Amino acid sequence: MPIRQSYGDHGDACRAANALDLVGDRWSLIVVRELILGPKRFADLQESVRGITPAVLTDRLRSLRQAGIVDHVVLTDLARTPAYVATEWGRGLEQVLGSLGRWYSAGPDPGTKGGMTPDAVVVAMRTMAPPVRATVPPVVLHLHDRRDARRAGPPVHSFHTVTDGGAVHVRTGTIANPAATVTADSTTWCGILFEGVDLDAADIDGDRAAVASIVALYTPPV
Repeated sequence: MPIRQSYGDHGDACRAANALDLVGDRWSLIVVRELILGPKRFADLQESVRGITPAVLTDRLRSLRQAGIVDHVVLTDLARTPAYVATEWGRGLEQVLGSLGRWYSAGPDPGTKGGMTPDAVVVAMRTMAPPVRATVPPVVLHLHDRRDARRAGPPVHSFHTVTDGGAVHVRTGTIANPAATVTADSTTWCGILFEGVDLDAADIDGDRAAVASIVALYTPPV
């Protein structure tokens, strides 16, 4: 197998080009996307990164670990399950993903097909959130991926919104006494946020107006 040469090996000192040496391979950024919000097991990544083979996932994780973008961790469960998580430097790629999303959205054909994982939707919410002038009531999100075929009941991932410093932040976990709780398939929630799908497509417990105020930040005006 021939030795792969980097852009630097070819005499290109551009830092963007050298960054592509680290994350420019197919699947690399998507693997990082799924690890920004917290650790995942190999099996979880294989389910979330649609289309990747176990061999390619193993290769990408190895390369990302060698580059210092992803780290190997052990979960605190009784089985001490091995998992992977983005490093502090790796989490900086969240802004890169946001910039790529905005660039694609401004293109001549911004439509997409397929679905979204819970983490992918939340990363989009975090990077696309506009400034806010007033406090937006906190909302808890319980999101699942209906495409997850590993179990009869796909795992539910919990997040919550909070207003701080003139911006709405989306963080992992739940909070006490939210204004509302949303339970939805992650692709459906993405449609509600960015494509004008009606709120009735989600299960809302609590103040519907609070959820609508979150959605209004993202849904483009008609």
